Amino acid sequence: MKRLCPYLLALMLCCQSLNAGGGSFLQRFHPGIEWGFSPMPAEYHHYNYLDQSIGFRINDKGWSYPCHLNAFILAGVSFDLSPRIDIAVLSGYQGISVQRRTVPLIGRVSYYFCGKEKDGFLVFGDAGLFLSKNQKYGRQTEAGAGYMLTLAPHCSLVFRIGGRVVYDRPDVWDPIEEEYISARNIKRNDAWYYALNLGVGLYF
Repeated sequence: MKRLCPYLLALMLCCQSLNAGGGSFLQRFHPGIEWGFSPMPAEYHHYNYLDQSIGFRINDKGWSYPCHLNAFILAGVSFDLSPRIDIAVLSGYQGISVQRRTVPLIGRVSYYFCGKEKDGFLVFGDAGLFLSKNQKYGRQTEAGAGYMLTLAPHCSLVFRIGGRVVYDRPDVWDPIEEEYISARNIKRNDAWYYALNLGVGLYF
């Protein structure tokens, strides 16, 4: 029993210190919601598939410029690593291309030049995965800048603008048969979408 006393005392001290700092620790978490638009000026694709109607393998690649406008809405929580740096995890619903809707899971790091207690500019970078309606996974990255406007001691409005690159494996459309190519006949279906994200977030 005497041997256990030092360990029990150390455990009690650790629990006491955690309880004492619990309030300040929880205050470093900030739930929030973000929404905005994503103009997509360009995309690149590389498809390689067997076209059954003509019996040849097709290698189709190139750029297109659809100028399509997507939208997104995300919810998540950020955590203050320091007075000027936070990390966040977000998920929600977003469009990435024409008729392509996804559910993303995004991790983000932000740096606030004036700290999070006052108005000021920021830079950020994020990366994540997403799941589309055909149960295929893709990935995306984004980097940009923004401005934080403090509304109250625990409420801020954050405006962001960033460049986003998305990698996807969409279904391949056959223009001859006017139907989608069967998955067993597809050797490659890579697509990259380039977009400009314009968003605003409300954090508490």
